[in-house]
Amino acid sequence: MNRPGINHVELGARSLERSRDFYSGLLGLPEVPPPGPPTGRPTAWFAAGGALLEVVELGDDATTGTWADDDLQAGMRHVGLKTGDVDAGIRRLEAAGVEVLSAPADVLGGVRIAFFLDPDGSRLEYVQGSLDYQSVRSPALAAAERAAAPRSSDGPRFDHVGMTVADLSAALDFYCGTLGYSVIGDIRHVDDARGFLMTYLQAGGGVLEVFSFDVPTSPAPVVGPSDRGLRGLGLAVAVGGPALLGLTSAAEPPDWRTGSDPDGVGLTLVPLATDDVEGAR
Repeated sequence: MNRPGINHVELGARSLERSRDFYSGLLGLPEVPPPGPPTGRPTAWFAAGGALLEVVELGDDATTGTWADDDLQAGMRHVGLKTGDVDAGIRRLEAAGVEVLSAPADVLGGVRIAFFLDPDGSRLEYVQGSLDYQSVRSPALAAAERAAAPRSSDGPRFDHVGMTVADLSAALDFYCGTLGYSVIGDIRHVDDARGFLMTYLQAGGGVLEVFSFDVPTSPAPVVGPSDRGLRGLGLAVAVGGPALLGLTSAAEPPDWRTGSDPDGVGLTLVPLATDDVEGAR
């Protein structure tokens, strides 16, 4: 989290106490002090390995807004957590009454996965194993991913954010060209009539799993102040690089700034001082 890449994922919740019971009590992610400037909103932060999860309390009237259970809707789709044993993890969730969307299954790419919901409808995924990419763009990054695979006894840790984009070229221009992320590889679902391609970008300590399709997508939901679920991404960026969404090349890190990616995903930019970035290499 002290290098450019995914710093945190923002999730909206009706109750922080219920979220603490879920993320810390059930998933085993330790709660940590807020790392950024005060926002005026009740929040809880959980350390998940390569990134943080920020849960914002929105009250009992919070809704899921216009987010749709359809991967053809652009924007954030899910948060993926690597774990050493998907089956054991899902059994634990089912025993606690968590809504499990799909049973553990071996899928394209050589991994075992299952999907479930947090108490406020955020879609989460357990992933076991390392991907076998059909096309490897960076053998070094793919090898590092395999070497870092959790042991069977390891609990969940942050792995990736899944997102759908309307235009893959525009997304790569932004995330690779502007932010400097690297493509690890990709996997195409050849039997999917929609022309479904998954492209994986290394983003610091995490990965962006980018969905693109040959058919049109619908616009990403506009996240309102009372919308729970998947709300946005926090990206750590180096101070001193090109200006981005109002983050200038100041000598010292300014306050966190906000903006959006080409598909309207809300972004919070977390500035890193040059010495922080150098020390993380």
